[in-house]
Amino acid sequence: LIKESSHVVVYTGAGISTAAKLPDYRGPEGVWTKRDRCLVNHSKMDIEHALPTLSHMALAKLYENNLIHHVVSTNVDGLHLRSGLPKEGLSELHGNCYLETCKKCGTDYLRGYDCTKEGSCSVENPDPHNTGRVCDADDCDGFLYDSIINFGEELPTSEYDKAEAHSRKGDLAIVVGTSMMVTPACLLPGIIYRDNGGKMIIQNLQKTKFDHKAEMVVRGYCDDIWNVVMQELGLEINFTTPSGNEVPEYVNEVDQIYPQKVAEMVEKVAGFNDAKEKA
Repeated sequence: LIKESSHVVVYTGAGISTAAKLPDYRGPEGVWTKRDRCLVNHSKMDIEHALPTLSHMALAKLYENNLIHHVVSTNVDGLHLRSGLPKEGLSELHGNCYLETCKKCGTDYLRGYDCTKEGSCSVENPDPHNTGRVCDADDCDGFLYDSIINFGEELPTSEYDKAEAHSRKGDLAIVVGTSMMVTPACLLPGIIYRDNGGKMIIQNLQKTKFDHKAEMVVRGYCDDIWNVVMQELGLEINFTTPSGNEVPEYVNEVDQIYPQKVAEMVEKVAGFNDAKEKA
């Protein structure tokens, strides 16, 4: 489907970053799953220590080879940019923890640290997004604000418009590691399979309420699946980020388990399609 499509848009959620030891939300050990069961979330991973996963690096390579054309993400961990995916190839709907912006002149600052750690909310400046730093652009002394979108806040217009524009051009939506429960992000793939007459693939550990709309549903961990996909496409994944960090090769024994993984995926897809036809 990837090779047959002319404009592929990938939609990623927290599940793509779990191999980086960052928690997801609706997975078996997810933040909201544990909250619903009155369990404590013990994840202590500092987001600054997280590295892009095999899946992040695979998507960057696919973009580089013009096999995917845009990534829309609801993650704030900045791992897509750190993998080498260029800013023009990415829409970060919920912000980026490394990005802060001057509201006075509009200058963006992409930092090497988490901008949300030390805010400077005060009586004089009560905005909780204020990072406490000041713009150093010429003739500007405006306050800097993080780019994170909290519950109830509006999405950044520029990022959403870019995501929607690519969705309207798309003929294949690939949904990766998300339960598709947060609007309006979860509605964007529908532009492709409903409005454009295109197709959708959902790759997630759990069921989603959009599974019946998908051409294909694949259950499994992101890194396992994308390792197989890259082998099928004959592409090597670069395990060194542009900044020189070595990304852990999450599935080191993939060559030994590759035939089994392909067989499992084919069997799951066939079972899903049979159930879909009977329904």
